[in-house]
This record gives sequence, C-alpha cells and structure tokens, in this order.
Amino acid sequence: MTSHNMSWIQYPNDVSTAVEDVIASQSIIARCMHVYMALCAPVSLVTGLFNLTTFIRSRARLGALDAFLLDLTVTNVLMTFLSLTIVSRPHYLATTKLSCAVLSFLFNLCYFNTQYVQVAMLFVFLLQGSPFCLCMATKGVQRPAAGLVAIWGCALCSSLAVVALLGISKELHSTTQCQLDLLIAWPEYEIVKFSLGFGFSLVLELAFFILLVMRLAWRTTSPQRNTASAHLVVLAVALTTFACRLFYNVILLQRARLKLQRDLGSPRDELLMNLAEIVLFGESCMNSLAILLLHTPCRLALRNIPECLTQMCRRGEAGNSISLS
Repeated sequence: MTSHNMSWIQYPNDVSTAVEDVIASQSIIARCMHVYMALCAPVSLVTGLFNLTTFIRSRARLGALDAFLLDLTVTNVLMTFLSLTIVSRPHYLATTKLSCAVLSFLFNLCYFNTQYVQVAMLFVFLLQGSPFCLCMATKGVQRPAAGLVAIWGCALCSSLAVVALLGISKELHSTTQCQLDLLIAWPEYEIVKFSLGFGFSLVLELAFFILLVMRLAWRTTSPQRNTASAHLVVLAVALTTFACRLFYNVILLQRARLKLQRDLGSPRDELLMNLAEIVLFGESCMNSLAILLLHTPCRLALRNIPECLTQMCRRGEAGNSISLS
C-alpha cells in the first residue's frame, strides 16, 4: 500500500501471451454474459417491477417488513439496470474516468444498501421479542422510515468512502476501460469494500443467528403463521445475499492481493472476477424471486393474475356485445 501508482496495471487478457487461455477465458465470459442477459436480467426486471407495483398499490397498508422489502426491491431494480454495463463482455465499457466513477458510486450505493437492509431485517424481525434487543426492535417496527433513512445514510457514506479510493482524481476526462469495480483502483478499495460491505455485516449476522437459535430453543409455543412467513422471506433474502456475495468478496480480496504484489494475474483471474460480478448481479434476480414467492402480498397478487385477466376478458366481451346490439 506504500505506492498508489496503478499505471502499470492492465487486464491479463490484453497482455497475456497464453493465447489459448485468453480465448478460453473470453469464450466463457461471453457465454455467461449471454445467459445472464437472456435469463436473469429479464426475470429480475419483471419480478422486481411486479413487486414494486404490488407495494405501491398497497402503500396505505405498508408495514415495517413491507417498507424494508420495498427498499430492497427498488435497489434490486437499480442494480439490474447497472448490470447492463456488462453487455459488451468480454470487452469492457469504454468511457471517461469521471463517468466510470459515477457508475461505480451508484453500484456501491446499491451494494451497501442491500447488505445493510438485510442485516436490519434480520435484527428487527428475527430477534423481535428477544430480551436482548426488544426495545430497539420495537422502535424499528414502529418507525421503519427512520430506519431506512439511517440505512441509506450509512450506504451513502460507505459508497463515498470506497469511491474516494479509486485513485482517479487526475485526468477525469481521459478514457478508460470501465468496470464497476475499476481495475486501476487502489488496493485499499477492495479491502475497505470487503470490510464495510461483507466482513462487518457477516459478524453481525452470525451474532443475530446465535441469538435466534437461543430464542428458538427457549420458545415453548409455535410461531403464528404471519410471523413464520415473515421469518421465511427474511431468512431467504439473507441466505441468498450471503451465497452470492461470498464468492464475489473472495475474488475481490484475491484481486487486492495481486495488486499488492504488483502482479497482473492470469486470464483465469480475470475470468473469475467476471464470473463473480455476474453472480453478484444474479443476487438481484434471486432476491426478487424470493420476495415474489415468499412474501404474502406479492404471492397473493401473483395468484390473482389469472382472475384479473379473466375479468378483463369478460368486460371486453361484454363491451363488444353491447356495441353490436
């Protein structure tokens, strides 16, 4: 970390002499990108927009869990739009460093917000009623708007902190190969992002799960159906987030290690970073599906689609018959 001169760094696929490895790496990256763009991105957008519409229609009856899931839904939709920047892979988006920094800021803002929201949901809904945190959990349920403002504030500060470590304050209008986690960023970028967005949150989640297990061991009565449904969607979101981000953060630290050793890495390293990025984007799709299938209002709205379509068809037929008479 003594030197912040990253002018030496380049993508391995651009400079490697192992032609066969480069071709194989680029082929895999392109195929995975095509699968994501054909399947995950459309599913994520459709389910995310459907969930968002459901929450907006029932905005007068939104509870605490609905507010947190609404925030998560909006973040998932934004993350899906940002993921469209990979459409040119295995090549990278050519843009100015300033534009790339803006994209990186928005990406990290969504990244941190998703992590902090699901940690807050674990705290409030899985530990609700616990003697350790009853007071704070009750406040979180009664004032979800204040909690969301605090979460967005933390996400904004974290995003500004990591973007400040991109190291591109000079020559902002020069062109670069833009990746949302910019390759030429200082190694502190990956380390701080791991610490704020995964490491610290993981410690909190483990503590919450331990307390949850203790609560379940002490509980003598079975939970109510609504409570069990809320617990299920919160657990599904937490596990999906952890599964998708574990691989991403391991590869992120690997890239920081290569930078500290002043090593460009191999085409395989570049392949793994691209795959980790695609897996991270797939998190939005998985979370949107979990909300759609496990959250009661969204699940009921999905079940009512055939009935609504039938009513629309009947109204159309009735209108045609009246006009003909």
